[in-house]
Amino acid sequence: MKVFSLLLLCYLAIIAQLVLVPEMSVVGSRPHLPLVVLCLALFWLRDAQVFVWAILTGIICETFDNAHAGTGVLVLTGLCWLAYRIQVQFELRSLVSRSAVMLGLAFAFECLFQMVNRSDFRSLSELSSMLPVSAGNAVYTAVVGLVLLLICKMGRSLWPFSGNSDFAARHSYTSRYSH
Repeated sequence: MKVFSLLLLCYLAIIAQLVLVPEMSVVGSRPHLPLVVLCLALFWLRDAQVFVWAILTGIICETFDNAHAGTGVLVLTGLCWLAYRIQVQFELRSLVSRSAVMLGLAFAFECLFQMVNRSDFRSLSELSSMLPVSAGNAVYTAVVGLVLLLICKMGRSLWPFSGNSDFAARHSYTSRYSH
């Protein structure tokens, strides 16, 4: 069910990336919605399946950004491995830590993806002129991801029933010291 939900969300993110994002541009910055779906897969799946999503998102980014073949997959798979290791090592569960991971992943992806695909950098000033746009895109991506995480968290708390109510009833807390 998770895979189907993520596929549907990825499909909707691609449609929104093509239709809504060009109109949502703020001072030249735009969010990468497939990258938001990759981060949600990272937080939701918590296993090695997330690398399949990194490959899929890399192919999508390569296709829509007219990049060199394989660069998006390489950059996103490497960054996803790093984010996966950070999440597993530090057991990230709070919204603040997840949005920080999302911001770091988006900024690193923006910078590395632009550096790999633009081979016309002649000087350091041309490279440093790219950083404000990459930072703006990363912040915009992290804000969209944080809003989506908040919507998911509020939606789950408003859901009238829990999916595993039998498990929760059997493993509820009982005090050993009550008489």
